[in-house]
Amino acid sequence: MSGPTPRRLLHFVTRRLRLQRYLRNPGDGRPQPQILAEPLLWALLVGQILRQYSFHAVEALVHSTARKNLSLSCSFSDDTLGYFTERLDPSPTRQALLSVIGRAKRNKAFDGCRWIGLAIDGTGAGWRTESGCPLCRPQRNAEKQILGYQHSLVLISVAGTGLSLPCDVEPYGPGDSEYAAGQRILRRVIQGLGKRFAQYVVVDGKFATASFLHTASELGLAVVARLKTTCPNYAPPPRNAFRLDLPRPCFPMDKIAWRSGRPTTSTPGIRCTGKRFASSTIASISRTGRWSKPTG
Repeated sequence: MSGPTPRRLLHFVTRRLRLQRYLRNPGDGRPQPQILAEPLLWALLVGQILRQYSFHAVEALVHSTARKNLSLSCSFSDDTLGYFTERLDPSPTRQALLSVIGRAKRNKAFDGCRWIGLAIDGTGAGWRTESGCPLCRPQRNAEKQILGYQHSLVLISVAGTGLSLPCDVEPYGPGDSEYAAGQRILRRVIQGLGKRFAQYVVVDGKFATASFLHTASELGLAVVARLKTTCPNYAPPPRNAFRLDLPRPCFPMDKIAWRSGRPTTSTPGIRCTGKRFASSTIASISRTGRWSKPTG
């Protein structure tokens, strides 16, 4: 691509990324579609790039004079987008994402890193006061009162390569858990990419459970879990094992320190006093001689 235009972007997606078959058949579940799925899907992708996320904003784009420059062959309404996305099968989209990531590795996009990892974390999307579908999870306050309903998701992406490449997303509704959804999405991604693609998985402290650790071990992945204070049973042992003593802002001996050319006397156990000069800090102190030398 020589310039960031929608036409060149479409050429890059269909030719370089080889997603032309996916654009033509993204898993459209409409029984009798009057508008092809390709312009609808491309309009959604262009809306994401232009930060026009709502269906109403996409409708305004396709009815504007910029429609030809966006490589859109027809116009449609926001109701058409809603009807299309409600019946869209997610399997082809997941397979297209995995194919792009696998092609990136074959094209040596990750050669600059020694190991490739996968990052898993939970997130949420949407908000409404009443439950609208089986995936709406109630959100409660400290008194267990329902404040609203939200969709809960688990996202997995490539980590440690310098590139932000989301792989898949797994929703979970009431009665399900974030741990179970994380195991399902991890198995599905490893099955699509292969066991040799990644070497480790990065998760939050909530995923540090026996079931998830066994699942990652079966898939041949090492687990890097960030333990928080919300996990009091797991956090103290590794924190005590890898605790490092921070440097103290005082000197053990009564010598003269230099602060940007200004000598200040330091006393053991007491912070160095003296007037600061500009924004400089303590430069150095001699450990071999009795007096230190100014460093400028």
